[in-house]
Amino acid sequence: MLHVAIVEDNAQDAEHLLSLLRRFAQKNHLEIETVRFENPLLFLQGYKGDLDIVFMDIDMPMMSGMEAARSLRKIDNHVMLIFVTALARFALNGYEVDAYDFIVKPVQENFFNSKMSRALKKLSAEQRTRLLIRSGDKTIRVYTDEVVYVDIYNHVLSFHTENNGVISTRGTMKDVQESLDSSTFVMCNKSCVVNMRHIQMISGDEVVMSSGERLSVSRPRKTEFMQQIANYYGNQKINMGRF
Repeated sequence: MLHVAIVEDNAQDAEHLLSLLRRFAQKNHLEIETVRFENPLLFLQGYKGDLDIVFMDIDMPMMSGMEAARSLRKIDNHVMLIFVTALARFALNGYEVDAYDFIVKPVQENFFNSKMSRALKKLSAEQRTRLLIRSGDKTIRVYTDEVVYVDIYNHVLSFHTENNGVISTRGTMKDVQESLDSSTFVMCNKSCVVNMRHIQMISGDEVVMSSGERLSVSRPRKTEFMQQIANYYGNQKINMGRF
């Protein structure tokens, strides 16, 4: 299932894009769930981080598409952004917001299909498992391979990530274990789960992460922890220090 949003104030243009998406989906045997927003403020206000592609008009009242894209990038660095606009000269500045591409109005079907095929190939190549984390009034999308480790204190889970800093939310360690792949994540103590992809070294009763942080390995979990490490790395080398 592909999740797509159209942010377009012009009803006729939005309907044309929807019809192109429907025909593309039918032709390519795809399931595409589409939602349209005529106001970029409403789009940003209700953003849940669960989209694959956003088609964004640039020339809109109240807030331009470029302004909306800048706000979008503050809460989601990964969603594929494609400008659909009559103002091609402004779309060329899409690199500022890491736009994937742009389509010039009026949108021609052959041209649209070509752009969609390219976009789907890129999404397929970058297919990664993601989490949606509710933190305060925001829902943040994080790819699991970017999670260095997760710890808990007073029922607050802290996701320590490569690119989004620390994201906190309320929950339990059981929630974390159910959400993360047990073949990649392992508990080093009762309050902390680490991503084995980010382990740099194990020394004494500590595991050193790619972030440089040192986390304790509890004695009751040491044997199982080491076994999971061995299973994960197989014949790959890891600096085990003195354990």
